[in-house]
Amino acid sequence: MIRQLIRGLYPYLIIAVLGYALWDSVNRSKRYHQLAQSLEATVTDLNQEIKYTQLRLNDSISVYQAEVRALRMTEKNIQARYDRLLSASKIKPKDVDKVTEVTTVIQSVDTVKADSDSFGTIKAQLRDSFVKIDVEVFKDLSTIIDYEIRDSLTILDVQKKHSWLFGLIKWKEHRGIRVINHNPKATIVSLQTIEVIDDK
Repeated sequence: MIRQLIRGLYPYLIIAVLGYALWDSVNRSKRYHQLAQSLEATVTDLNQEIKYTQLRLNDSISVYQAEVRALRMTEKNIQARYDRLLSASKIKPKDVDKVTEVTTVIQSVDTVKADSDSFGTIKAQLRDSFVKIDVEVFKDLSTIIDYEIRDSLTILDVQKKHSWLFGLIKWKEHRGIRVINHNPKATIVSLQTIEVIDDK
């Protein structure tokens, strides 16, 4: 009796196993398809241009905000690209969520008045909120240049909040990174943001 019951369950067990295998293969196919689309979008966006927006902080200072779409890379890509940096920082690739790279160039032409002291040394000085430059030229034409340049960046991670069914279901949509450089003499020449995506 029990054997007949077990034999009768065999077809249902086989159907259940085949059904699970089919469901699992469909889910894997969807995940690989999404991963392929994300990586394809990253390859397309690798040479994207920075979008600049001018911001006015007050009547005399205007700065630029830089914005790009976020690239997507897998955990293995992040490990290959930032292996030395992660090792030195003792950070595991799986713990990295986003990476932001910013390169700035500070360039300015300023005219200052130079003074000569009783020893024949010529001194010139330039100072503002972001730069301090002192130049001394001696009689033998040797020069001491003492300089300090400060850059100030604000990095904003922009997200849009969504809700559904009167707030029962909530989620956030990543809208990118915005970088504001507070030094009006500085220009952001390279900006790249990377989201780490699950490749498993």
